[in-house]
Amino acid sequence: MGKYRVNQKIEFLTDCIPKPGESYEISPGILWIRMPLPFKLNHINLWLIEETDGWILVDSGINDGRTKFLWKKIIDKVLNKKPIKKLICTHAHPDHIGLGGWIKKKYKTNLFMTREEWAFGRMFAAGNMDDKESYFEYFTRLGCNPSEIEEYREHISTADKLYYKVPYDFFRLRDGSKLMIAGNSWEVIVGLGHSHEQACLYCPESNVFISGDQVLPKITPTVMVQAYEPQANPLRDFLESNEKLRRLPENVTVLPSHNLPFKGLHERLDQYLAHHMDRLEVVLNACCKPLSGIEVAKVLFPYDLDMHSKFFAIGETMAHIKYLEYQGKLVRSEDTIGTERYSTV
Repeated sequence: MGKYRVNQKIEFLTDCIPKPGESYEISPGILWIRMPLPFKLNHINLWLIEETDGWILVDSGINDGRTKFLWKKIIDKVLNKKPIKKLICTHAHPDHIGLGGWIKKKYKTNLFMTREEWAFGRMFAAGNMDDKESYFEYFTRLGCNPSEIEEYREHISTADKLYYKVPYDFFRLRDGSKLMIAGNSWEVIVGLGHSHEQACLYCPESNVFISGDQVLPKITPTVMVQAYEPQANPLRDFLESNEKLRRLPENVTVLPSHNLPFKGLHERLDQYLAHHMDRLEVVLNACCKPLSGIEVAKVLFPYDLDMHSKFFAIGETMAHIKYLEYQGKLVRSEDTIGTERYSTV
């Protein structure tokens, strides 16, 4: 098993990435599966844990024909005719639960997730997040023009196609609750900021932490203000949630949803903190004069972005703006056409 280091404290466990439809044993009894995604971030990691009478699956991949084909291949080739007993979905983004309803229905699997993520997934999969009037009002306040607003709305209005119908019933996960998996106790640790109530899993016996999107080794999880909750403070939630993770051992094996499994959890948490403090300073310096949300976004992301990236860029920007506003370092005003602008106090 190869090893190589990003820096002094973060090390990847292997450079052997499982091919589509195949698995790789990343830790005793835990198989790593990688499913493709049709985005710039082109994959998601899924985890299978073997029990004597079946398998526990963490996350599902998106709802498309390619992912279904690969799952059928894995069922036939990897699972040794044993059923998937539990499907644990860390959160409601489509790469994590998009195919969850299909797996539950086809393989008679029980779904486990937090209640907020289940409810959000049900709404999103049903297309209930496409509210043209609300999106227009929100993005107008940020200073976006009508063509940009329509692009953002289209991004949301087509996302429900990435979901198979999210199941009506589920088993609820709570922060601090325990799951017995393959004879070991796994603790549910809820992370906020990237999503509403993301369920990460920690096993002290095997010293393994399934981090979902809360902790990733190479990229920063998207932390954004959404149009449906415009006064949220997700960056504060994200940073506070990460502080809870410092009680885990420094040498814990981290199994993230993207990139490669690694060690160096505390170092990565330090990097996230430094990254966001740097971005907050950029926002403060930019707002020495009143700027709209979209104007600040062009300072934070000063390069050409496609529609998909623009949507995330404005959400990330507003997360940093709201963090500073709640700290009392930025003040909000409104101009004569209804655009909100932010300036330093």
